[in-house]
Amino acid sequence: MARIDCPNCKKPASSKHKQCPHCQFALQGLTEQSRQVIATQHYYEQKQKLMNHSFLALILFLSGFLYLYSRTPEPQSTEMMICQGAIAVGFLWYLINRIRIVFLKKK
Repeated sequence: MARIDCPNCKKPASSKHKQCPHCQFALQGLTEQSRQVIATQHYYEQKQKLMNHSFLALILFLSGFLYLYSRTPEPQSTEMMICQGAIAVGFLWYLINRIRIVFLKKK
């Protein structure tokens, strides 16, 4: 009985388990090569999801700036607060996603 890492959730499981006890992924009959292929696919799916989130955050950030400088809302108005909120949320969301991508690459 050897310990293997689940290709789906990366948590340890026994090689004799039919399914991963953590994520219920089918482990029975997988070769080492197929486990590596599944793990690589899972990595690229996660990376693509984080890149999509980064793109959406960047769009939110830039749309806040675009509205702020094209419409020039009154100071202390609701429009100004929404623009500043969109800029702040988009910027923080973008930074967080980029950090998550860096940690994903280090795994």
